Amino acid sequence: MKAKIHVAVACSLLFLARGTEPAGPERSPTEPAGVTITVKPQPRQTFGGFGASCYGGADYLQLAPERRAKLNALVWRQARFNTMRIWLRLKAYAPAPGDRRFMAAFSDGDAVLVRDAQAAGVRHLVLGPADVPAYLIARSPTIGHDGNGRSIEPYPKPGQFDAHAAIIADFIFELREKEHITVEATGIQNEPNDPNDCVYTPEDVVRSVKALRAALDSRGLRQVKIIAPESVGCNAPAYAQVEALKADKTAWSALGGLASHDYDGGATERWADAIAGSGKEYWMTEFCIGGPEDPGDCLRGAAEACAFLSDMNHRVNYWIHFIGYLSNDPHDNGTRLIAYYNGNVAGKSWLKVFEPYCYLKQISQTFDAGAVFRRSVGPREDKMTWTHDHKPPLVVAAARNPDGSWAIGISDYTSNDFPPHFWHPGKPAQGFTVTVRVEELARAGELRFETRSIGPQFKNSRQRPVTVMRHGQLTVTVTPLELVTLRSLPTG
Repeated sequence: MKAKIHVAVACSLLFLARGTEPAGPERSPTEPAGVTITVKPQPRQTFGGFGASCYGGADYLQLAPERRAKLNALVWRQARFNTMRIWLRLKAYAPAPGDRRFMAAFSDGDAVLVRDAQAAGVRHLVLGPADVPAYLIARSPTIGHDGNGRSIEPYPKPGQFDAHAAIIADFIFELREKEHITVEATGIQNEPNDPNDCVYTPEDVVRSVKALRAALDSRGLRQVKIIAPESVGCNAPAYAQVEALKADKTAWSALGGLASHDYDGGATERWADAIAGSGKEYWMTEFCIGGPEDPGDCLRGAAEACAFLSDMNHRVNYWIHFIGYLSNDPHDNGTRLIAYYNGNVAGKSWLKVFEPYCYLKQISQTFDAGAVFRRSVGPREDKMTWTHDHKPPLVVAAARNPDGSWAIGISDYTSNDFPPHFWHPGKPAQGFTVTVRVEELARAGELRFETRSIGPQFKNSRQRPVTVMRHGQLTVTVTPLELVTLRSLPTG
């Protein structure tokens, strides 16, 4: 499972590294540019929480109980992640038509891993189906091209959508009956526009959603939401899939929410508009920058912050990093927030905590689950959207927390140190003096904000002097690869 998922993501992302826009002329980070961001007053989406996928129960069981507790405390308690994505390898669970092998797909170690996470704070479980069995797919003849100009193959065999849906529904049913683990939401297929697994046409996505809804309902699983399409990113094939879902009333009614990944472009206002007023959720179920990684990599940390804040401006409810914790892999630690050694490693060296964890932890302690986001816009709205061709140098997002406090995140994604072939290169180093205008607070008088930052100079979150907002406006400076977060303090 580990190798399959890693290879699929690596292939997708290495492809995306090609054709990125060239860097502009170098500017000194000591000359901050002045930028004004306006936070619009209309409430948009409610933030459901951060999440991560976790698997590798056999390795996890080799850890001493106190080390397992440490992992769970770091991710689910201290970083306040509340959502776990678990994986279903269809090839392992259903190797032949009608054959079901639950233990091959979900071991005792996997069950312990999930229960430990739930005890530490996980409240939402989402299933990621992957690895389509060969008997359900075809490769020839090719049936056309997707919106990116690639051949559609392999693809689901016509007439096999009910069989595919039955596998997913059977697993969710067995998971509940055998392990008493309840899935809240499920995808139809991980990255159904990625030729590393199986490529779905827009019509295939519609058929799959309807077939899966029927399969779930027939097993008494009406409460399980379907999220789709879980595309590699918001790109042309994904837009076509969403438009097809909206055009089919039965499929749109069966759908609990949209879902995408942030590799080939994050959430956009086009996708936000697709669900506005529909009551449907938006799940971003996967992001990382894979490959070798050592602790202290602020390029990756700032990318996580930038992608998250961008998505929050486009109605995303749940935001999930690819892997929370998994055994150490020096070739692919970039997929993980935390890597561990499951052998006889003494002291603290059994654990590696990477910078994306530190950035996301700071954000999670600023934006609570239940926060209601507003739309933050600059002089050009598209400048703050994370897309395939554009990695914004600055992103700002703002929300009101359930306790009434205001939360603001500001991320600088510029550097002169992006290495060659980096999956998501940003602009040359540039600092910013950022003025944030919250229109709802124009008559609020003076508010004080606890201010924290993390970046190359301070790789662990540090507290900055309190920032004062007057008449809805405050100004802070941010330097290359720095994340600044602000949370209003109680008045009186």
